[in-house]
Amino acid sequence: MENVPAAPSTGTSNAPATTSGQSQESSSRDAVANTSSVNERGGFNTEHKKPHPLIAGFQRLTMMRQLWLMVALAAAVALGFAAVLWTQGTNYRPLMSAHDSYEVRDVLDVLSEARVDFNIDPNSGLILVRDSQLHDARLAVARAGLSTDQTVGMELLDDAGGLGTSQFMETARYRRALEGELARTVMSMNQVRSARIHLAIPERSVFVRDVRQGSASVFVDLHGGTALERDQVKAIVNLVANSVPQMDSGQVSVIDQRGRLLSDLEMDASDQETDRQFQFARRVEDNLQRRIHGILERVIGNEGFQAQVSADVDFTRIEQAEELYNPDLIALRSEQLLDETTIGQADGGIPGALTNQPPGDAEAPEEVDEDGNPINPPPQTQRSESTRNYEVDRTLSYTQQQVGRLRRLTVAVAVDDMRQVNANGEVERVPWTEEELNRLRILVQDAVGFDAARGDSVNVINSAFMAPEEVIEEPPFWREPWFWEIMRYVLGGIFLLILIFGVVRPAVRNLMAQAEDEVDDDAALDALDIDEDAISDDKVTLSVSDEYLLPGPSESFDKQLEALRGLIAEDPGKVSVLMKKWIMSDD
Repeated sequence: MENVPAAPSTGTSNAPATTSGQSQESSSRDAVANTSSVNERGGFNTEHKKPHPLIAGFQRLTMMRQLWLMVALAAAVALGFAAVLWTQGTNYRPLMSAHDSYEVRDVLDVLSEARVDFNIDPNSGLILVRDSQLHDARLAVARAGLSTDQTVGMELLDDAGGLGTSQFMETARYRRALEGELARTVMSMNQVRSARIHLAIPERSVFVRDVRQGSASVFVDLHGGTALERDQVKAIVNLVANSVPQMDSGQVSVIDQRGRLLSDLEMDASDQETDRQFQFARRVEDNLQRRIHGILERVIGNEGFQAQVSADVDFTRIEQAEELYNPDLIALRSEQLLDETTIGQADGGIPGALTNQPPGDAEAPEEVDEDGNPINPPPQTQRSESTRNYEVDRTLSYTQQQVGRLRRLTVAVAVDDMRQVNANGEVERVPWTEEELNRLRILVQDAVGFDAARGDSVNVINSAFMAPEEVIEEPPFWREPWFWEIMRYVLGGIFLLILIFGVVRPAVRNLMAQAEDEVDDDAALDALDIDEDAISDDKVTLSVSDEYLLPGPSESFDKQLEALRGLIAEDPGKVSVLMKKWIMSDD
């Protein structure tokens, strides 16, 4: 590219103009070897260092746009880091429940030694570990020998202490050991999560009037949804009372975590008997109801009927003693017969000494019969006796009626309509017939042991049941924890893509486009090949063409304007680049 010398002024000769043009052309050829460029002051440098297009585009922005672009890029980077951290975030779960009485300091030491990441919830104070390290953390705690049972028992007495230990300290240590052993025993029950026992043992006194009974308080922390039965509370009371000398069971109080006094179970004999009778009646009804369900479930189905049993149980205690005699039934038990006969005169007289006198002279009878026998014979005695004992039929009976005798039984069974499929394939309800209900009634009567003489009543009716509530379906997959775990990574990736292709990439492309425009402008300006030495005081060369020469400062304004118009018509792009350079240099 060659610079053409400026046109001569009006009125001058051609020779000087040619000489001047040759000298200017020679100096322009010497400057062609170097690339001309406009410096920051609007001048021309022989060396041009092109910056990076991105930096050049950023420099071309105004101060306000550069500030906004930097803020936007910083915000984009911060959001990108937040998205990455969010996607890489892990779930933390409690290492132990709030009811576990671990020593937090010991647990933290174990986790630190095992190199397990943990956090402490500021609200609840629970120790949180990563979900993936939960099992390892619990195993580490177990290996360290940490336990929720912080109670101490008789092992507290293993340390004998020094010789200067007072009797008070020994007594307090023994009482604490006894409390720990009793608490461990109570905690062995299934319903009890933890327990604490406080003993108040009075000091012994040599005076009988100063002897006082000890007392105890038992605090139990029960598992959720469980409760201690009356017998279990009595067992705890008796356990504590019998473990401490001179302690009565009435001096033991049992309290749960809700502040309820469980040991206030004293009932008089009548209340206890009533409660026992009520429980017995409920057991009888439940037993009969299970029998009905056992036989009807096979016939109707589990959801096709409802049965209720009401039992009237007689708890009257009756004792009866009875002795009966039957006069029609007589049996000879014993018999005694006596037959006595006496002939002649029996010995008589007054007993005594006179009886022992020898008899006197015998006198002949005065009268005898023909045979010589006396007319008056001697006296004879004859007696007969009989004694008979008869036994009457006697019945002796002792009757004691059974306590809890079933006095009357009432059974009610409601049967749902049958479900059948009609010709159209639809399910419709069909009521039971009377014959079928009678068959079901017979089954129920035989199952419960129906007795008409006792006044039992069994009713089986057919009634349409209300439609059951809709079964809650399983939650959809998008409500599962694993789905949101995956979606967290997916959403994080989408956010990063939007951030890169929607914010960062357009900004970079904008800067690159501006840099390319500036490079094109520089290339167009270099195409002018303007040399600093070629600019004289009176003429300026802007083109290699000889047809368009700018007049010098001494020329008229019309000629300068006409020359500029011709230059603009020839190459408007280069003129615009030059004007832009001048404007930027002025700024």
